[in-house]
Amino acid sequence: MTLVLSWHLITHSDGWVLVHITTIIGYYVTSLLTRHDIGVTLLAMDNLKVHKHNDLIQAKYSVMTMPEQLLLLAVIGKSDPREITAETLIEVTVSDFQDLLNSSRKDSYGELKKAVKRLYNRSVVIDNPDPENPRLSSTETRWVSSINYFDGEGLIQLNLAPKILPYLANLKDNYTSFFVRHVASFKSSYGVRLYELLIQWQGKGSREIDIDWLRDQWQLQDKYQAMNDFKKRVIDPAMKDINDHSNLWVKFGQRKRGRKVVAFQFEFGLKDDVSTSKSLTKKQADALAKVGESYPQLYARLKKEGYRIKK
Repeated sequence: MTLVLSWHLITHSDGWVLVHITTIIGYYVTSLLTRHDIGVTLLAMDNLKVHKHNDLIQAKYSVMTMPEQLLLLAVIGKSDPREITAETLIEVTVSDFQDLLNSSRKDSYGELKKAVKRLYNRSVVIDNPDPENPRLSSTETRWVSSINYFDGEGLIQLNLAPKILPYLANLKDNYTSFFVRHVASFKSSYGVRLYELLIQWQGKGSREIDIDWLRDQWQLQDKYQAMNDFKKRVIDPAMKDINDHSNLWVKFGQRKRGRKVVAFQFEFGLKDDVSTSKSLTKKQADALAKVGESYPQLYARLKKEGYRIKK
């Protein structure tokens, strides 16, 4: 007989969690204290933070299903950008996947395998990947290089492709960060991609995006040719996701050349308008942390930029 009497979490400031479980095994009471790294267990999925080079945010790849998109973001969020290499195995459990999708379906492991298989077969094109080699126009790479399946444990392990790592690892500048939870409830993968393009310009609060460029980067050259269809199928669902489920609000206008709409003009900001008030909660301040930046360094930088951290 094994009976769980109680369990609770102890969160450490360095980013790991202690799980304290008290159980009765037979007639003996035991107390178990184990350490779990943030992002490795279901308990910490809400804290996953993605760091992407801006060239990857603006890269060219076709629309994913939401399970694929969230799986990819979770994999990136689980990896330590300071240590990840092509040999790093990143684990995703069926519980992680259920948490991402807010689902308890019995066939969740089968859905996880389908999503990771689709992700394995996808590629991404990065334009002008090497400024020092202007002859190189673009590089096409897979996201994932290998997958291990542990069917009896409801677990997969995967490696990110070597050519994608320079856009995820050891980023010093020209990158964007956000929490997976801010897009986890989206219904449309277009919403995730638009969110990334906007959060990349968070400091400015506006961005004009050329429609032909957007079609090309999102691989929509032959779809939704009529502007009304493009807005109905792509832009409107993306904006609804952002406004309903993320930490941003967004609205847009159109720029025309003659009668033709050639660009969308987006205005956006944090929903509590901290960009105007220059006042941040601790949670909002933490979301602006750069890779490798300590809390004292973060708060000192934000103070220098004119922000006030609310206690």
